[in-house]
Amino acid sequence: MLKALIIGADSVTPDIIFGKKMLFPTFKDMIDNGVSSSYSAYVQKGYHGSYSSEQNWASIYTGLEPSEHQIDTNFSKGEERRPRMSDFNDLQPFWKVLNDNGYTVGLWAADNCVLPVSIDGYVVSTKYQMINTPQSNRKAPRVLEVCDKDKTFVSQIVNKEPVFRLYPQTLDQQGYRFEELKHNVELAEIAIQKYHFQEVIENFKQELDYWFTAMKKAQQVNPVDVLYFYTPTTDLIAHCCMYCDNNPVLLDAYRLLDEYIGDFIREFAPEISIFISDHGQQNFKELIKCSNEQVQKEAFSAKNDVIWLKNGYIAFEAYNGALLFTAHALKGTFIASGRGIKKNCVLNEMRTVDFYPTLLEMFQIRIPNRRSGYVLNIFDRNIVNQNYVLYENQISYNSIALIQTATVSITDIILNELYIEKRFTKITIVGEEKYKEIFLNNPRVSNFVSHEAFYAGNFDEVYCGIYNETTKEMQHMRII
Repeated sequence: MLKALIIGADSVTPDIIFGKKMLFPTFKDMIDNGVSSSYSAYVQKGYHGSYSSEQNWASIYTGLEPSEHQIDTNFSKGEERRPRMSDFNDLQPFWKVLNDNGYTVGLWAADNCVLPVSIDGYVVSTKYQMINTPQSNRKAPRVLEVCDKDKTFVSQIVNKEPVFRLYPQTLDQQGYRFEELKHNVELAEIAIQKYHFQEVIENFKQELDYWFTAMKKAQQVNPVDVLYFYTPTTDLIAHCCMYCDNNPVLLDAYRLLDEYIGDFIREFAPEISIFISDHGQQNFKELIKCSNEQVQKEAFSAKNDVIWLKNGYIAFEAYNGALLFTAHALKGTFIASGRGIKKNCVLNEMRTVDFYPTLLEMFQIRIPNRRSGYVLNIFDRNIVNQNYVLYENQISYNSIALIQTATVSITDIILNELYIEKRFTKITIVGEEKYKEIFLNNPRVSNFVSHEAFYAGNFDEVYCGIYNETTKEMQHMRII
């Protein structure tokens, strides 16, 4: 019997999944009969300089913060390359710990796991070329990768390469130029209504069908205790289609994902079912969300480089020549249900690094030393790792003030690093009154005080931001 089915999907937005769960019957069933969280991910509240998906997934796999695992897109030795599976050799990723405790694992298309290594179970990885420049051919082939041990097994269950990864049409292919659309909002509206990556849904369906069929055969031929599957496609879809609220392409993609997860659960009947995204997605307007349009545009550092749509949404021209509508959002999606897990339980204090210790607790395995996260209090049984349990009703928060000393966008990035470093805190921004609404729309801000009304004695700690305009380096410094 399958012990656990883990589905990872890039950038799935919790506000949509939890706010519209009636559209997603599988997710709804898991939420109602399990635990869920709109958790805090490693993301900057900005459109540049943010944490990468690779860093987030590495933290999910290891329970280590990005500064601890040091896995990034531009990883090491001055060499720009995607992370590979051997980079995890000394980090005790969840599959290694499960193996050490007698559980076999099947990893499917896991992020950061190209050039797979041998594990107790198997690894089926895919490599594809990222399309980061305008090209006429928008189909990026996916190529299967397996280690020597798994070649014979994989040849028994798949006889062709996965479906290509489809990228959106460039503006040139659509017959437009970005500068033209930027200065003609009416034309931009027409262009976006006509094309917003609609054809990706069929491509996504083919991708999911390919993997589901392969996983089904694999479990018949060589069953494992834990199945893990990951798709990056939900990230690409959101980036290139989210031009309005309730975007039909994005909702269709989430419905399709929900349908296939339901098929997975019915087919494999796992004792525990888990879904996780590494972060969410949001239109760029959410970075400077404000009812005063003048203040909003003033606060957006790239205001002259974007299309401001009539509905308030913002569009960039992406490196690949298509329109880009979203930045990564601060919250990821976590849902788990099954054996030993509470029902209809909502978590408020989860962070990325809590997934790893909580997963190991699901198997009642001792957590390796020097992990940064906690075991979430989601179990209806005695917990093995008692020293790691996070009881939300027992948290004592420190009160921190961060003084705005730079622009809104710079302050948001400094704030984000302070938030990551100081976990159990309530952060107040001390800033310019006109930006109050923008700062308070940041879920990592608890309160706002104007510079004039600030009194240091009201806080346990006070910080200010430091920004070097020449080197672009930024940091926070404690002053009280």
